[in-house]
Amino acid sequence: MSYNLPFSNPAAWSVKKIFLVGLITLHTVWIGIHLNLVSRNLINPWKLGGYGMYTTANNGPVLHVTDRRFEQFFVPLTANDRTEIRRANNYFVFRCQPMTKVSLESFFKNKPGLVGAPLRFILTERKILRNPLQLKRLPYSIVDVRWTGRRTFIYAGEVCGERYHGEAALKP
Repeated sequence: MSYNLPFSNPAAWSVKKIFLVGLITLHTVWIGIHLNLVSRNLINPWKLGGYGMYTTANNGPVLHVTDRRFEQFFVPLTANDRTEIRRANNYFVFRCQPMTKVSLESFFKNKPGLVGAPLRFILTERKILRNPLQLKRLPYSIVDVRWTGRRTFIYAGEVCGERYHGEAALKP
C-alpha cells in the first residue's frame, strides 16, 4: 500500500488545488511586504493583516484638536467627528500620510462655530520607550490651520518629519 501526497501528481491537479496554492503563495508574499512596510514605519502594524503587530504595542492613533489662541484648550470632538476624520484619512492606516484637505473641509463644515478659529490638529500614538521602559503617547503629526478669508484657510503640517501645506475653501 502506498500513499501519495496531495500535491505529488501535478497532472491530477484540479482548479481548486491550483487556486489554493495561488492563495497560499499570495498570502505568504503579502506577509513579507507587510513586515517590510511596518519596519519602515509606513503603515500601522495592526492594520492590513496585522502581521507586524507582534513587533510593537498597538499604537492606537488619537486625534486632538486645540485652539491655538488658548494653548491648553482642547476642542471637544464627538464620536461622529472622529469617525468622519478617520474615514477621510484612510483610518490612519498609512502612518506617514498627511491629513487630507477633504477631512479638514468636512471638519469645518460639521463645526461651523470653529470657522475662523486658528486650530491645531495633533495626531498622537502610543510608543514604547526604553530607559525607563514605558508606554507613552507622543505626537507624530501636527497640522496648523490659519484663516485667510471668511471661508478660505491655509494649512501646514508635518508628519513623520516631512513638511506639507495647502489651501482650501469651504463651499457654501
